[in-house]
Amino acid sequence: MLLSRIGYGIRASTLRQTRVNILGLSLAQRFKSNLPEDFNPKKDLPTSGEWKHMKHHIPGEAEQKNDLKSRIPKFPLGKEAVPTLLPRPGVPQVGPKYSFRQVIQILKNKQKPELIYESEPHRLYFLASFCCSLVFTIYGFVLLEYAYFQANKDYEENEKELSEPLRKREWFISLIKYSSIGVIALAVATGFAKFPTRLIRRMWYLPGPVEHIKFTSYPLFPGAPTPVITLPLSSIARKHTARVWTGKGFYGTADNSMFCFVLKETGARSRNWFVDRKGFFWSDGRVFDLLFGKETIAEAEAGIPYDEQVGMVNREVERKRKELRAKHGFFYKWKIQAQDMKQDVQGATNYVNTLRGSKKPKSTNQINGKNDNM
Repeated sequence: MLLSRIGYGIRASTLRQTRVNILGLSLAQRFKSNLPEDFNPKKDLPTSGEWKHMKHHIPGEAEQKNDLKSRIPKFPLGKEAVPTLLPRPGVPQVGPKYSFRQVIQILKNKQKPELIYESEPHRLYFLASFCCSLVFTIYGFVLLEYAYFQANKDYEENEKELSEPLRKREWFISLIKYSSIGVIALAVATGFAKFPTRLIRRMWYLPGPVEHIKFTSYPLFPGAPTPVITLPLSSIARKHTARVWTGKGFYGTADNSMFCFVLKETGARSRNWFVDRKGFFWSDGRVFDLLFGKETIAEAEAGIPYDEQVGMVNREVERKRKELRAKHGFFYKWKIQAQDMKQDVQGATNYVNTLRGSKKPKSTNQINGKNDNM
């Protein structure tokens, strides 16, 4: 019996020791960190040079310059089409955490200007505008030179044998007639040259009792100050058929057919402003449909493109047409037209009968009754 007690004590002590080891191991695994032993949070922070480089990719942080270097694209040109802007920290996204209505409420409750858009560098736009402007400028001057040459030629030949005053008048008319196309070409060249001044670089939403929109563009000449335009939100809108939200891309604004969308001033000055679809958008493109499309929250949240809306109407019309064809047969159109004509004839007949009844002379009994009363 003594030996059995000794054996039981040995087993019990061994079991307790095993349990202690297992408990210690579990606690060590529970509180053990996965960080390396030499982990230093301050050491892993970006350096000043890295942070300076990173700021160029955060919307609203980089300095936008107006020098000539910022307008010249870098080769290869394919790099200029690659997006470089990161999502802005702190901007709510529509998803499981926030609904679209909550995102709009967050924007409306802002107490200070909120950056809602920033474009990618527009170097390719400047290159295309310069090339088109140069081509039309050359065409314009060549056509003007031809107009001057042709007018002088007609003046010298004088086929109609006109007098000197008439010859000068004909020379002036010929000069105006031949130079009209050259003037049009120079006007087109001027339009291409001024196109970058209609590109929006940054845009802010200004909250308040009267909501405003502030945005910046490019000056016409390098080195000039950045133009800043502030307008009431009610004075700028997008076109009815040009929706911002497409459901494609990171912000849902990508479109294979159009590289930008147009915002038009509706006030005294009617100007068009172009917004690149590859830039940074606050939350997503549906916010812009709400602000500039003057849509309701439900319409903007649905995000149905204009083409799809037309398609839905066409499908509904097609469905009703099939129902009418199944009900009235192949000649349902003529049958419905005949019914409409019948209703129109009946309505016209009733109207004529009503007019005849109102113009019918009074009966003799009614006249005699009036005489007796007198």
